[in-house]
Amino acid sequence: MVFPGGKKSFSFLYVGLLLFIFWIASVEFLYAGSIRFRIVAVNPSKIRSQRVPIKVYLPREVTPKDILDLGGLKLEFDPTRSLFYVYKEDVILRPVETRVFEVEIKDIWVIPPEELDVVLEQAKSLALEFKGSEYEPKAKELYQKVSRLADEIIRTQSDEMMSRSQHIGIYRKNLEKLDKVKKELMDMEKLLKLAKAPLTPEMLKKGKFTTEAPSKTATWVLIFVIMIFLALLSIVFFFTWHRQARIAHKKISQAKEETFSEEEK
Repeated sequence: MVFPGGKKSFSFLYVGLLLFIFWIASVEFLYAGSIRFRIVAVNPSKIRSQRVPIKVYLPREVTPKDILDLGGLKLEFDPTRSLFYVYKEDVILRPVETRVFEVEIKDIWVIPPEELDVVLEQAKSLALEFKGSEYEPKAKELYQKVSRLADEIIRTQSDEMMSRSQHIGIYRKNLEKLDKVKKELMDMEKLLKLAKAPLTPEMLKKGKFTTEAPSKTATWVLIFVIMIFLALLSIVFFFTWHRQARIAHKKISQAKEETFSEEEK
């Protein structure tokens, strides 16, 4: 049901049983600007009054500063569920009496257009910065993606024909998509800073100028080649030394023989 002037107003269903049936019915009204959670408590008994508590949890995004009017109820926080809730103890309903409680809350399930403009401008600026570079297609694609998302968010969150659950659900999905896009923009900004920054030794180590480290197999092959080369070199040195030693020993023996022969003469 849509009323001109518009505040989105939603309510909850709560059923309690005492000696007779007591129930709280919900009616959903759509407005613009704020949301009203309307709680309608009805005692269908024609002969007996009912005394029951009311307790209704609010969506997880709601904080005390978002509440405009408690409508005669009290606000409390449930630490086990991390949610705020409105309540009223011992609500007395006379026979066939109806009580209505309205909790008015700011429509916080809307992404501000200013925030979308900032993200869109950021994407546009990056697309211009990367123009002519190898990252130009990626930056252009990201800008188009942000533009489409901004149009989609504005269209879906301003649809007054949506129910309470659809309105809040669309907001949460849009927020997830926007956060993902913001992360992609941050990654592109980091890439732009690296492209503009002067080369440092650390960057050179990670850049294209460094050679790849050899594989483990190539390393072991190189080690074995070096070991074989050293072994062959050792063998050559050994036989060379042995030959030189024999020649030296032969010369020494000949010298001794010549010396003895001269003495005998």
